Amino acid sequence: MAASKGRQFLLLLWKNYLIQKRKKLLTFIEIAVPAFFAILLIVIRQIVLATDYPDVTTWERCEIDEMPRKLPRNLAFCPDNQITNRILQNVKGKLGLDEVKGFGSEEEMVKFLIFSNGTVDNYNLYIGGIVFEDSFKDGGENFTDAITLKIRLSATSRNSTKERNPFSGQSSWKTRSNFPVFQRVGPREKNYSCGGDPGYYREGFLSIQQATSRGIVEELSVSDNLEDFKDTIISLKRHPYPPYNDDNFVLVIQQQFPLLLMLSFIIVALSIVKDVVYEKERKLKESMKMMGLSSWLHWTAWFIKYFMFTLITVSLMTLFFSIKVDLDIGKGSGSVISNSDPSVIFVFLLVYSVSSIAFCFVVSVFFSKANSGAAAGGILFFISYIPYFFLQSRYEMMSWHEKIAACLDFNTAMAFGAQVIGMFEGTGSGVQWSNIYEGVSVDDDFTLLHALIMLLIDSVIYGLITWYVESVFPGDYGVPERWYFPFTKSYWCGYSISDDSIDDKSLNVGQNPEFFEKDPVGLEPGIQIRNLRKTFGKGGKKNVAVAGMSLDMYQGQITALLGHNGAGKTTTMSMLTGFIPAASGTALVNGYDIRKDIANVRSSLGLCPQHDILFDNLTVEEHLIFFAKLKGVESSKVKSEVEEMLQSINLLPKRNSLSGQLSGGMKRKLSVGIALIGGSKIVILDEPSSGMDPDARRSIWTVLQNNRAGRTMVLSTHFMDEADLLGDRIAIMADGVIKCCGSSMYLKKKYGAGYHMVVVKEPRCDVTAVTEVVKKYVPSAQMESNVGAELSYILPQESSQAFEGLFAQLQNERGAMGLSSFGVSVTTMEEVFLRVGEGSHNMDRLNKLSAKNLATPISNDSTGSNVVVDLSNSTTNNRDHQHLDFGMTVMKNRGVYLYFQQFYAMFFKRVLHTVRNKKVAVAQLCLPLLFTLIALILLKTLPGPEVSIPLDLTIDKLGHTFIPYSTSPNASPVPVDIARDYGNSFVDSGSDVTYINSLADFQADPDIEKYLIQRANNGIGNYNLRYIIAADVENQISTGGNITSYFNNQAYHSPAISLASTMNALLRWASNSTKYSLTTVNYPLPKTDINLVKDQSTQITTGFQLSFNILFGMSFLSSSFILFLINERTVKAKHIQFVSGVHSVTFWAATFCWDMINFIVPCILIIISFAGFNTTAYIEGTNWLDILLLFILYGWGMLPMMYLLSFLFKVSSTGYVWITLFNILTGVAGLLVVTILDIPQLKLQDVGLALEWIFLTIIPHFCLGQGLQDYYNNYEFLKSCKEITPFCSILPPNPCCKGNCGAECLDINTNSLGWEANGIGRMLTFLSIQGLVFFTILFIIESEIIQTIIYKIRNGGSTKPTYLRQFSNSDHRIQEDSDVATERARLANSSVSSLTDTDQLILSEMTKYYDNHLAVDHISVGIPRGECFGLLGVNGAGKTTTFKMLTGDEVISGGNAYLEGHSVKSNIHEIQQRLGYCPQFDALIDQLTGRETLVLFARLRGVVESQINLMVNNVIESLILTEHADKLTMAYSGGNKRKLSTAIALIGSPPIIFLDEPSTGMDPVARRLLWDALVDIRDSGRTLVLTSHSMEECEALCTRLAIMVNGEFKCLGSTQHLKTKFGEGYTVLAKVAIPESGGQPDLEPLMTFIEQQFPGSVLKDVHQCLLHYHVTDTSLTWADVFGTMERAKDTYHIEDYSVSQTTLDQVFINFARTQISPREVASGCLQSCLKCNLLSCCRADTTSDQFTYQSYDNQD
Repeated sequence: MAASKGRQFLLLLWKNYLIQKRKKLLTFIEIAVPAFFAILLIVIRQIVLATDYPDVTTWERCEIDEMPRKLPRNLAFCPDNQITNRILQNVKGKLGLDEVKGFGSEEEMVKFLIFSNGTVDNYNLYIGGIVFEDSFKDGGENFTDAITLKIRLSATSRNSTKERNPFSGQSSWKTRSNFPVFQRVGPREKNYSCGGDPGYYREGFLSIQQATSRGIVEELSVSDNLEDFKDTIISLKRHPYPPYNDDNFVLVIQQQFPLLLMLSFIIVALSIVKDVVYEKERKLKESMKMMGLSSWLHWTAWFIKYFMFTLITVSLMTLFFSIKVDLDIGKGSGSVISNSDPSVIFVFLLVYSVSSIAFCFVVSVFFSKANSGAAAGGILFFISYIPYFFLQSRYEMMSWHEKIAACLDFNTAMAFGAQVIGMFEGTGSGVQWSNIYEGVSVDDDFTLLHALIMLLIDSVIYGLITWYVESVFPGDYGVPERWYFPFTKSYWCGYSISDDSIDDKSLNVGQNPEFFEKDPVGLEPGIQIRNLRKTFGKGGKKNVAVAGMSLDMYQGQITALLGHNGAGKTTTMSMLTGFIPAASGTALVNGYDIRKDIANVRSSLGLCPQHDILFDNLTVEEHLIFFAKLKGVESSKVKSEVEEMLQSINLLPKRNSLSGQLSGGMKRKLSVGIALIGGSKIVILDEPSSGMDPDARRSIWTVLQNNRAGRTMVLSTHFMDEADLLGDRIAIMADGVIKCCGSSMYLKKKYGAGYHMVVVKEPRCDVTAVTEVVKKYVPSAQMESNVGAELSYILPQESSQAFEGLFAQLQNERGAMGLSSFGVSVTTMEEVFLRVGEGSHNMDRLNKLSAKNLATPISNDSTGSNVVVDLSNSTTNNRDHQHLDFGMTVMKNRGVYLYFQQFYAMFFKRVLHTVRNKKVAVAQLCLPLLFTLIALILLKTLPGPEVSIPLDLTIDKLGHTFIPYSTSPNASPVPVDIARDYGNSFVDSGSDVTYINSLADFQADPDIEKYLIQRANNGIGNYNLRYIIAADVENQISTGGNITSYFNNQAYHSPAISLASTMNALLRWASNSTKYSLTTVNYPLPKTDINLVKDQSTQITTGFQLSFNILFGMSFLSSSFILFLINERTVKAKHIQFVSGVHSVTFWAATFCWDMINFIVPCILIIISFAGFNTTAYIEGTNWLDILLLFILYGWGMLPMMYLLSFLFKVSSTGYVWITLFNILTGVAGLLVVTILDIPQLKLQDVGLALEWIFLTIIPHFCLGQGLQDYYNNYEFLKSCKEITPFCSILPPNPCCKGNCGAECLDINTNSLGWEANGIGRMLTFLSIQGLVFFTILFIIESEIIQTIIYKIRNGGSTKPTYLRQFSNSDHRIQEDSDVATERARLANSSVSSLTDTDQLILSEMTKYYDNHLAVDHISVGIPRGECFGLLGVNGAGKTTTFKMLTGDEVISGGNAYLEGHSVKSNIHEIQQRLGYCPQFDALIDQLTGRETLVLFARLRGVVESQINLMVNNVIESLILTEHADKLTMAYSGGNKRKLSTAIALIGSPPIIFLDEPSTGMDPVARRLLWDALVDIRDSGRTLVLTSHSMEECEALCTRLAIMVNGEFKCLGSTQHLKTKFGEGYTVLAKVAIPESGGQPDLEPLMTFIEQQFPGSVLKDVHQCLLHYHVTDTSLTWADVFGTMERAKDTYHIEDYSVSQTTLDQVFINFARTQISPREVASGCLQSCLKCNLLSCCRADTTSDQFTYQSYDNQD
């Protein structure tokens, strides 16, 4: 029973904890990186200066009766009538103006004021204008009750002496805001008593406002009050400011806090995506689901793990942010975030971490590869922050709805929230639980609570997307839901089951009862399959995978399920495990219906899929504990179960080893152990021994045999001997139908034809003579096949009594008849499998092939082939008989034609790859365009430099405020009346008015400044936002009053608002009427051309934003060009292409040409988008050609740089991420740094210029970005200065005028392609040079120059081989095999030139070291033409390393090799042109079809175009790939990939062919057909060098072989020679019949008989009724052994027996068991040699017998 959900959940958490615990470094980094950024802030906090001001800050009164100096003295006004004229003349007198000029309308006045040309400059003559808006009635005779005074001054500062912040452009009036977005504790503009920016005093606004307002009041004043009013003095004064700490650090928090938070979590994001996708990639998640785990539990466990993980991180960050630190490293001290409640910060960070985890989950469901997912996760995490880059500067202009919409991106929500925290820190109040739902000021209604809510909403949205996408697109494994599944009843309520299945085994499709053995009696069926059916696809494309099978599988038995690839085995297993649903029918698994109760089915299920379901960072023991508990084993019994299983699978010594450190065989054992543990009643094993060498396979068999009791086991395999040995019952499937089922003996009786005598021929064998001898003894014998070195006969069972005489004669005349050896066996399972498969196309071919070979025996000598098939017949009906004619004359191109053909092949390969790889192609096209469009849309839609709007200067705009006012003690009536009217004027404003004189504490001394300080001390944040204006009316000597208008300068417009409020109160008092009101409006004039030029010169401009975004897109585009290159290199496809003769220049030229085309397309799209958005700087006239030229040269410089960087990576996705980051840092960040340093005010232009030259010299990305920015800026400068430049000689200093530009000069270049500043000539030149330099480096790396230098250095400059066989003490004790020593001596005593006469391939003392590991140990062998040489050895023996050295993939450490006289060391290119190579792992390009792949390699080998199709078709037909030829190779099965890899090696008829395990994964039929093709090749005079795990394959193909152990040859010779030399006797298998009474047969009598007849026999195995003996007495002959067994047949009820010579398998296993992990050379000898690059310095007396052994499996 599976564990409960709660227990499963805790188990997953335990598993996640253990895995994380083992990744100590990564765990440290994940915690340390966020902590690092927090500590970084602490350090900056300490360095940044903070000054304490312990006293109250006060300012002098601000006198506004006079105009500030340096301002124009002319003023315009409108409308022009009697009243306005009188008022303005009054103003003129008061302010000392030169002229006031009236206009009829505002439009006319504005046009006049901004007019400026070469001769007239009104802008500099007039300070501005005044508009009395809708303020008159009676034809301009009288004022209306509501008077509006609109003051219109210059849009930008005229009188500022401050250096402007280049990021904010020209100083403006800020009429859109009331407060700075980012405030800070301390008085704003501390040094300005009249308020500073936006310049109400400095620009003369207050003087004009007061003078004009006084004029209006005088016009409306009653005569009684007029004189008093005229005597009233009005002044302004700033609110006093309480003691404070002036801390610049708050600027860091306000500007950089969001970025630091995002960077803090990016590492965690990468880890989350990688971990989640890794389990999917390794199929661990699906395997756990098949053992009873729920999907939602899986996600919940991941979430809790990372939530707990980030909880630690967030706690640390909050601690670091809140703790007060004084490191004494600067003048700053205190905490990073000093005012906010730490618990609020903690909750904010925690909610952000939740949304980050949810976002990572979304990313993970779209990927099936961990590295790709992590790469994309990091990029998308970063990209999701980019919107904030653009929105940050426009924050104050965004509405609340726009901010909320932007928060649907979680990183923008976080950034806005962090920004709000920074803003509150600036006010001094910080974020508290009490103000979490309040905006920081009246300007901003966005709160931290909004950000938190949006982060949680984002998390829910991401969670829903994860759930939906995973359901609809579950990946390679799992059942996809329909797209509308959330709206279906069945999803929520389950399916209603229609019980259409009847318990009747006769309900099946295509199952003939004649071939089904009767069910065993007394056994319980563990699995009952009834009419099970599964189809894939729809309509006409419907594919029947399982066609309605019915079968019982029994407890205590192993049922072997056999079938060719695609027969339906895996589909059946998937339905039994609930992996995929059945179309119809059902199955009872352990009594539970797979349709109705899949949970209970899985609870009793043990699963060992083809892939190892192992966690690299869990130990063997932990795996077993985890899966035992997952299956519901009680905690008290887990320990004993695990102990028992460790013993059973023989992994006790490895119990504490991590699974990632186990060998392949051990991993399979552990996977089997996982399937068996927990008492799984049903165990499903899908090819449990795949990829193992024979020895490892046998140990798995033992485990399964020992654990079969009480379980129902289902086993699928491609090894027939495995099925024969393990399978109690064997079912064979073909085309979705069970063709037969029964015990091994039953099937052999049904399908077998008797005994098989297999004769291994020598080259001079006379087949006719052998056949005559056989017929003499057994007249009814038939020749079965004559393929390769094997000749086989079928001997009918009834003639067995004649065999003894036959064997005696064959044994005696073996030499004369040319026989190497012979053996006899009964029908094998392989034959049964082949016969069951009859009717298939491949089987027909095999039969026809055998029939033909019987008629025309294939010669086994190396003189040539007797089979010649005319290629021109390839399209006739004789296809099934066809062999590839390897004797045909292949026409090949040479010289320049060859290079053009290879170029075309390489180019066409890239075209096909791009067309098929749509995701990357679309990303290449879209990413740069997308980022460009984002920039263009934002620049078009979002406001550019701030355009000022009219602002009413009233207190209402500032929300709910507190307005205190006071009068002098014992004031006279006039001040009291004025004060009363001041208070009453706010009745309708919603503000709270306080008359200080009435307060108890202030009655005696109504000091308004003391009152304000008291309020400030109660809370500085509230004081700055709520106490904006105040007034104090004092007595004066005369009857009037002295009025002081107080203003809090934290608000931008408070001086003008305070003055307007005072003038409004004075109007009420003076007119003695409450009906009048005076509203002052600040409406700046439109910007002039001069203003715009200044904006251009001082802002980070549109040009920068465009180039920034284009460069960001290009960072992704340029790194995408390495994806295919890294994949092609790591899967060795590139190496195979080089081995096939392609030159590096041709390879890279074709690559560059196609990449350049791919690059130009998005560039053209970008230029089109410029046109669409009318970006005139880049498209006007021929400008677009300049930009296209810049793009093209960028491609020329960037692409070879990317090619070079691609060599640094082995995983394409990792390379993509790092190179993208490199591009961003070198391009985008470099551009930003240089642009900022170029600001004149920073006085760092020299540093900026130096960096610019450095970046221009070496970085193509920077050249592009700087070029685009400079080009745009130059165009804008030229455009802005067009009207001004002609008049430079008569104008005052102007930025446009060279030599007369004043302090703000513009770099204007009239030649856009010029070398000088703002021309792009420098960029174009450097890009051209970079391309040349990078290509030169690339060709040096790819050429043989470096390899030749390495060899020369190692050889000390000598051309003679420096490697001689060195024997250590241990070598002396281990005698080298005589055959190996003889071959070594033959090669050592002959010159290379003489050896090449006989040997086509020579290996002379070839050696390979990996650091200190000796992988290949001085091997020597000569291989003549026409030989098939076999190289055998377990994984790690050095076979593949040998091939790698021979093909130039690895550098030879010592010795040399020669192919047709050419040295591997000095002439690898010549060798590669003569090679065909099929590597161990398929080096295929996924996006090409099989046919396209072969055409590609035919072209690379120079086959003339007219012959290519003919040759390709023949190779495809020979290797039975016709059906799959036009499918993409990514869709090929493992077996078909091996066929295609072999075909690549054969195409173009190379003289020597290396085949590294060519038949791995093929079914028996396909394997035999491949052997046939290889025999043809061998017999055509080609040389084959082959490695294989199949001993049968070596016996069928190899004329000679060597067994490699620990990098050395242990034996060398023909198969028969090795069997004779190392084999020991015979193998006898006997099966005893089950008695008629039932029960188990008594085996003791037979065992006693065999041990008496064959003394010294070893009992190898007893299994039910099967005995396996090894007869060690070599003096016995075949005839003796066979005769003895034949005579005992009836006496001991022997149902079946087989006698065979000790197999090559056993010879191999004897040697293989001496294999240890490749040795590590004792430190001192080789290590020091390598250091001095003189390998010959190792002397014979160096060393020791002791070696350190270490696993090095990956070398082979």
